[in-house]
Amino acid sequence: MPRNTAPDNKDLPHAAPGVDAQDDTAEQGLPTAIVSLKVIEALASAPNGLGVTRLAQLLGMPKARVHRHLSVLREHGYVDQDPDTNQYRVGWQMFLLGRACTSRFDVMSLAKPILEHLRDQVGQTVVISTFSDNEVVVIDLLRGTAPVEISLRPGTRFHHNSVAQGKIALAYGAEKLRRAYLAQALPASTRHTIVDPDRLAAEIELVRRRGWADAPEELYIGINALAAPLMQANGELFGTLAIVGSIHYLPSTPDPAHVQALLEAAVQISAAMGYNGKPTR
Repeated sequence: MPRNTAPDNKDLPHAAPGVDAQDDTAEQGLPTAIVSLKVIEALASAPNGLGVTRLAQLLGMPKARVHRHLSVLREHGYVDQDPDTNQYRVGWQMFLLGRACTSRFDVMSLAKPILEHLRDQVGQTVVISTFSDNEVVVIDLLRGTAPVEISLRPGTRFHHNSVAQGKIALAYGAEKLRRAYLAQALPASTRHTIVDPDRLAAEIELVRRRGWADAPEELYIGINALAAPLMQANGELFGTLAIVGSIHYLPSTPDPAHVQALLEAAVQISAAMGYNGKPTR
């Protein structure tokens, strides 16, 4: 089953190997955990990211120690590194942590009536996800009403090439994300997973043309998903809305009514987040 990446005590940055707590405390007069939080605070204040040198200057720390904190935080999903610029920025795990700590902007609450209506229309599990450079991350979901229930939980991660949500991220996300992902080895989950970069690139173009994605039995045998983009007010991709269910209920040639219901719900949720255009890339 998919692995749940919600952090527990042993996964917190100050407990991970590679950071010398005594050294940092002596140097900075602060516990290692606080130094890690200050690294995250600095990155959160820099939308375009920061390099190691600039971050070390801002924090008044040696570059080597900043790099060690960044390495551990990146390993656990708290920061990401841009493959083109090597700049660091806050990662998807911070998104999930922030979602758990605040209710100021909770897309599930904002979209709940729309999600419930979609779930009732299609009878399947409805999932909202965000994404990182290499993976889709489940934010939350509504269980379906079909006899066969798909087990998911917030924090579950999937490779982009194995799920419909990932194809949306590649189709509507930044060009550099798409280039970097297509340049690496593509992992296989089943014999149906797309692992050829040229074929995946063609699939991405198809997704852009029709505005939605599917992935019949590409993650698990017997499971399919339909996904559509969720756009933010600034025109950037927020994440994805997906219907997930048994291949019996979501066949490889999907019901046009299911596709239409999904697209309408995605447009409504995007509008609720302030977006009033048409998703394009």
